[in-house]
Amino acid sequence: MRERALPVARIGFAATVVLAVVLGFWGLEWHSRSATYSLGRGFWNIAYYDLQLFVLGSAPLDSAGPFPWPLQVARFLAPAATIYALFEAGRAMFASEWQRQWQRRMTGHAIVVGETPIADAMVDGLRRNGRAVLRTAAGDAASLRDAGIAGARFVYTCADDHNDSSVNVLAAAVARQQQRTKKAGDLNVYAHVSDPTYALGLRARHLSQPMTGADFFNIDELAARELVWSDRDSFQTGNPLVVIAGLGPFGQSVIVELARMWQVSARAHEKLTIMLVDPDAAAIEQQLRQRWAAVAETCDLTPFADLASAFDTPIVPTPHRVYLCYQAEEESVRAALTMAALWQGGKQSVVLRLDRLAGLADVFGGSANSLLDDVESRLRPVCVGRLVVAADPSRADRIHDDIYERLAQLIHHNYLRREVDKGNAMGTAAAMVRWENLADDYKEANREQARDIGKKLTSVGCTVAPRSGTGVDLGADPLFEELAKDEHKRWMDERIAQKWTWGPKRDNDAKHHPSLVDWDELPEAEKDKDRAAVRDIGIVLADCGLQIVRLNDTESPV
Repeated sequence: MRERALPVARIGFAATVVLAVVLGFWGLEWHSRSATYSLGRGFWNIAYYDLQLFVLGSAPLDSAGPFPWPLQVARFLAPAATIYALFEAGRAMFASEWQRQWQRRMTGHAIVVGETPIADAMVDGLRRNGRAVLRTAAGDAASLRDAGIAGARFVYTCADDHNDSSVNVLAAAVARQQQRTKKAGDLNVYAHVSDPTYALGLRARHLSQPMTGADFFNIDELAARELVWSDRDSFQTGNPLVVIAGLGPFGQSVIVELARMWQVSARAHEKLTIMLVDPDAAAIEQQLRQRWAAVAETCDLTPFADLASAFDTPIVPTPHRVYLCYQAEEESVRAALTMAALWQGGKQSVVLRLDRLAGLADVFGGSANSLLDDVESRLRPVCVGRLVVAADPSRADRIHDDIYERLAQLIHHNYLRREVDKGNAMGTAAAMVRWENLADDYKEANREQARDIGKKLTSVGCTVAPRSGTGVDLGADPLFEELAKDEHKRWMDERIAQKWTWGPKRDNDAKHHPSLVDWDELPEAEKDKDRAAVRDIGIVLADCGLQIVRLNDTESPV
């Protein structure tokens, strides 16, 4: 609306100027023929007096009149045009300052830092979900203040961090240090870190901090999670051979998410066959098995140096999915277009990961208007940014899943995996559903359990680090039983805060629970649940790519 109003105003201004000039010249020429007129005549004199109308200084108007009607109209139109011109000049001169002051006073909006495809997708997704967004190229204090950090609700730092891996982390730290207005509420800060290992290390150090609403996210990890879980139903039949070409951050994240998905599938007793294609595939295979317990447990990985060697034998079965994830995106596009061996699967069987070349995602299609065909719907180009923030508006907050939220999800994932191993199918109980479908009270219970992990580890002189081995086994710690007691007390405090009371039988509607008693009165079977929760901390952290490490020389603090 504002863009349409501006040309109309300018057209009106131009028409006013022209009309004032024409009427002024006509009226002055008419007035020059009157008996009371004593000033210069002729074209140039009249034109000069006409222009003077715009500055309120036309000499013929110094007399008492009377004046012809065209001159009467022009004597008001011309100053009005001058006033409007001065207003526009002032507005243009101070527009940036006015905008800056207006932005500084905004509240409840999101700030996106950076000029990258990820930042573009973030802005687009936030705006389509109704969030006001301000954007700044840099994450320094002055730029953030100009973007209204004092009243902002969210900050997403998405600058290019390939040359400076800490640029977004530092911007997030600067955002946290800025002064806030009293009515602004809590500030949530999310920093994109393109190196997954670095992001994992940052999350490990943030785990024991009480601050929530802050995290270090990797867009490739989030995109891989969305891609795999949205496609999970297609893996339930047949022989799902998977080929992953390019083992950068996205390719490795796809492997991890495939392993997690497979753990809770009906076919968890089988191995998921994955062909790894990368010049460093053999070394990366070992790293994946070492860091991610789910990968080591569920996947049969076979490394290949390149796609040609992976498909050079006729005994290779038809791939169910081929993920082309090369960091050099041109290589992925070339493989998708030229290697016919990749096209033997079904619809959307060849997934082409794009970021820098995200514009190509709209080039392929099956319609007559598409520049390139998608090989009978077999080719599926995906842009990592769009995949995260645009695929499902109802889940646009997935970036807000901080380390505690992810651990809560993994606690639930571990529960599902155990129940599936026992033969209980998904959907057979209220808690036997994916996290997205889990009731809020179950989710909150998992979150509270996750938030207490850092406290438990600190109490026995431990912390977390990126996984490189098995880590410390809390089940063997001398204070293991004390940790189990603490877990029971934490659970009791949580339930009591939710107005639960003791009852001989569990009643969710009446909020009665028979385990709301002191540890000494608790049945052994219920104690084992608390012990299992403590013992599972290492398993849950392993699923997150972390391990428990001891900081002191003794077995546990005295």
